[in-house]
Amino acid sequence: MVVVFVVATWGRGEPSTATAPVDGASLFRAKGCATCHLGPDTRPLFDGYPPLDDAVFWAADRRPGMSAADYLAESMAAPEAFSSPAFLEGPGPSSSMPRLRLSSEEIQALVAYLLGDG
Repeated sequence: MVVVFVVATWGRGEPSTATAPVDGASLFRAKGCATCHLGPDTRPLFDGYPPLDDAVFWAADRRPGMSAADYLAESMAAPEAFSSPAFLEGPGPSSSMPRLRLSSEEIQALVAYLLGDG
């Protein structure tokens, strides 16, 4: 019998202070986003979380007066600020997205990745 354990981490420590350019696709996997969310080039391990693969089509419509980039950035920096209708509608998890403590550079890289700009 083979037993496989999957461990998801969310980098809850201090924000990264790396000076090298940040790659959004790599960050999406490294920070644990791909564990729960469908991404532009990833499949989640768990169901019930909002898909992010087509954020470019809906993110600008989530909050009146807020751009797609600003909405996604806020969702990463302060996930408790707004509950996604996709999260509330689904059969998904009973807890909210964790606070990832991402640096501004990491948030910019993730937003660019989700919007197809990077």
